Amino acid sequence: MAAGTTPAPSTILNDWDLPPLFRRSDQWALRHQSESFKGVRTHLVVLLLATAAAMLTEQATGRIMAACAAVLYGATILLGLTTSRRRSRTHWQAHRAVAELVKTLAWQYMVHGGPFHSGVKDPDALFAERLEERLRELRKCGWEDSREKAQEFGKGQITAQMRAVRAKSYAARHDIYLRDRLLEQAVWYKNRASRAHRAAARWSAFTAALTLLALTAALVGTTGLIGGVDLAGLLSAAAAAGVAWQEVRRHGPLTHAHSIIEQDLEAARVAMSTTVTEAGWAEAVEETERLMSPAHTEWLVRFGG
Repeated sequence: MAAGTTPAPSTILNDWDLPPLFRRSDQWALRHQSESFKGVRTHLVVLLLATAAAMLTEQATGRIMAACAAVLYGATILLGLTTSRRRSRTHWQAHRAVAELVKTLAWQYMVHGGPFHSGVKDPDALFAERLEERLRELRKCGWEDSREKAQEFGKGQITAQMRAVRAKSYAARHDIYLRDRLLEQAVWYKNRASRAHRAAARWSAFTAALTLLALTAALVGTTGLIGGVDLAGLLSAAAAAGVAWQEVRRHGPLTHAHSIIEQDLEAARVAMSTTVTEAGWAEAVEETERLMSPAHTEWLVRFGG
């Protein structure tokens, strides 16, 4: 395959050909991720409403607004305690780590990559050993193992399609990996970087507009036209909530991280298409899989922030 040539789309492998544990962990990760973001978003909105109610207390007659502010602040505290107790973010990250672990082990097993090179006498036993060893570590980090039947452990996670791919020739495995794994992931990271970049731009513009409005309100407030309402304070609180939401979603750092990974994967695809030989294949696959690991992404996010 020539450098720069884009492999044709493939229908050889899909998620149903990977270990069942991958699909289950992926679904749980998405569920916990949604819960985590929803909890933070609700927390910020209720806190902002409580701030607005508190600011309007002095302008309202009676104690209605004061009572509303007290109730909303109380709800904010309860939401914080509930979010802390549910540990959605911890469970999300643990299940995502398991999903990616299972996926990368499955791909290395199928294409003779990393420790599953062609010289391994019993790749099935090695797969089971590596999988269960890593899962024992991740249980301590919040991963919930829902497997109950004996056939769901170890070798039971190796599907028939995985064995079929492993039995193919080097040329066939080479083509499948570049097309179904490398190209698919490069496109995924490229799309995610674009989405994160657009989201970062929208939220940056939104918070900048709120900050400008707060500044305008503060200047107008000095003339006494607004009365006793602290509109500048409310707008500033809204802008702060927007900044906090951006920090939670990490749009900017993720744009940086995903763009770098996409570029590295494209470079790896070109190298594995042209210069990597069968002798260096296992090592090249292992290094490529490292680029797609959650740990590598998190490392890039830290420096991209």
